[in-house]
This record gives sequence, C-alpha cells and structure tokens, in this order.
Amino acid sequence: MNIRNLVPALAIVTLTSTAGFAADTAPAVTFSGWVDAVLQFSDDDTTDVATTGKDEAAGSLRFSGAASLKAAWKVTDAVSAKANLWFDPGSNAVNMREAYFTWNINDTLSWSMGKYIDHLGWISAEPTGDNFLFINADTIGYRDIYGNDVLGTALGFAPKDSAISGAVHVTNGYFTKSDATSTNYESAPSGSRENTDLGFGLDLTFKLPNELGSINGELAYDMKSGDTTYLGGVDPTNGLGGDVLLVGINATIKPVKIVTLGAEVQYLTVGDSENVVGASLNNGIDRLQFLLLGNVAIEAAPVPMSVSGLVQCVSIDRDTSATKTEESLYVGVALLTNPLTNTKFGLNFEVGYFDQTGVDGDYGAAGENDGMTVAVEGLISF
Repeated sequence: MNIRNLVPALAIVTLTSTAGFAADTAPAVTFSGWVDAVLQFSDDDTTDVATTGKDEAAGSLRFSGAASLKAAWKVTDAVSAKANLWFDPGSNAVNMREAYFTWNINDTLSWSMGKYIDHLGWISAEPTGDNFLFINADTIGYRDIYGNDVLGTALGFAPKDSAISGAVHVTNGYFTKSDATSTNYESAPSGSRENTDLGFGLDLTFKLPNELGSINGELAYDMKSGDTTYLGGVDPTNGLGGDVLLVGINATIKPVKIVTLGAEVQYLTVGDSENVVGASLNNGIDRLQFLLLGNVAIEAAPVPMSVSGLVQCVSIDRDTSATKTEESLYVGVALLTNPLTNTKFGLNFEVGYFDQTGVDGDYGAAGENDGMTVAVEGLISF
C-alpha cells in the first residue's frame, strides 16, 4: 500500500511494498491498518414525494466509518504474503480486499497470485494512499463503478537501472463484481460469459528524471462482460455480454517541492451483447473520463497542512437506452491537516459541487441533478 506523501507531514507510516519484506531486520509478521471516520452533508435536486411524511427534498447529514486491518508475513527472503480486511460500512461486513503471495524471483522480476487491488486509476483505493486526497473522489468511476479488486496473477518487472517498470496481469475479469469473489475452482462465471473467459491487464510506469514525477499507462480487457448494468448498459437474456476495453494514461508532476499536479484520461468501451441466438443487441457503451488535480503544501501554516483542488468529468454514450447520454462533473476543494503535528492523525475538510445531466431519477429538473457536499474526515493509521 502506498502512503499519502504529497504533503510530507501527512505521510502515514503503513505497510509498504513487498520488496521491503526481504530486509534482514523485518519481522516475520507485521500488522498495519487505518480507521476513516466521516461526517458529510449533501443536498441535490431530489424532489419531495407528496404521499410520504418524509421531506425527501431536504439535504442529508450522515456519519460513516470504515477500517482496514492488514497482515503481512515473510516466508523467506524472496517470498511474502499479504491479507487486507476491510470493515465496510456499505455492507456492515468484513470484505477481504487482498489475499495474495509475491515471489521476488530476482532483482527484476516478481510473481504474484491471489486477490489484490487492481492497477487501474490514478486515485488510490485506500484513504491513506498517495493519490487519495479527497473524501468524495469517486465520480470518475474506477473506485466504485468498476471496483478495485481482482482475482488473478501478475508478473511484475522493475529493472534496477531503468526508468520503466510495470506488470502484466491475467485475472478472472475486471468489469464484473463477482469476478473478485473467491469461490471454488469448479464455479462457472456469470451466465452471460463463457466458462473460460478471462481478463487481461497491462500497467507501465515511466519515472521522469530529477524526481519530477511519473507517467503511467494502463490497459484492461475482458473477453466478455458478465454484468454491464453497473457500467450503464443492458445485459442480454440468456445471451453473451460484450467485450470490455479500458485504456488510460495519467501523470504525476512535481514542478517544485510543495506542489504536486495530477492528470488522468480514461476511455472505456463495451461491445454489443448477443442474444440467445447470437444476434447483436446493439447495446454498446462508450465512456470518456478525466481528472485534474493540484496540491499545494502550506509551509507557513501553524500546523502541517495542504490545499487541493480537483475536477472530475465523465461522459457516457450508450447505443440504446432510456438515457443515451449522461455527463457528470465534480469540482472540489479540500484542506488536509495534521492538527496534532502527528503524522498518524489527519483531520481533513472538503467542499464540493456536482452536476449530472441525462440521468434518470426523481429530480426537480427532468434528467438533470446538481448539488453540493461538505465533509469532515478524521483519518488514523497505525
């Protein structure tokens, strides 16, 4: 897991990459984790329902909490394993996000297999990650719509004297949530996919000279999609889903010590599904999305802090649907602080505006929804 190091004072000491396990001084087993507590107010264009006593049009004020507990252990100097359990408030259940081993074959190659957080997207999957600088950073889609977990294997390469590193992945799939659920080896995938359909991924990173930053390219491809409903599509009945391809490029730039800039563009396309007799349903999807982010550390502040600005935009075009096109925009400003000057405790604030057009739902203006959100977050890591 990465650490939030865009502001040095916010860097939280957590479990780092498996390469560190080979150190002679490392214990056989290490534990780490975090607790993320949020208070959030949100208000949008939802209209009141005349037949209920509740005021549905009013804003919402709610608390939420999530936590992660990780264990890592060194089997030998070359082989290690990791488990990552999330206590997810969305389901009130324990979610196994990671359970995999890594074998460092030599100084260049490593092999991993099991369940792990995928390589897609600039925003970190965990709130303690390098690029997780916003409480509401999921508009762009890959955190919730696609999910972050996969079951599969990866061959990583990181030549010692090369600026290029990366990994090749083979997985159950990237774009169907059930693909990340562990079952026995005899279990077949979704009924809209063939039993041997898999997903394939590629992740390449080029490190810029003079510690200026990095450029990352990513790809994920599923031979068939078992569930395009949460991607915005329509699944076939007793047929086969279309193939899914995502390509993206992102960059992290540090022009000066206190400034970090991030940018990302992703394109996702879902092919047409087939019905039971093999005829095309003409229900493909094209999705284009991008983000821009800037983070500035405030060195003169009485306590360590930084300010971030974020813009996320998503545009979806469907071949056939009740809503053929949809656009989403999120603009936010966040303040990250260490009020106790302790790097293991962060108190963060965020104000954001969102706007959606072409969406289905019960809103004041047909097919349009906008609103604002305010959030306070307490984040503790160990």
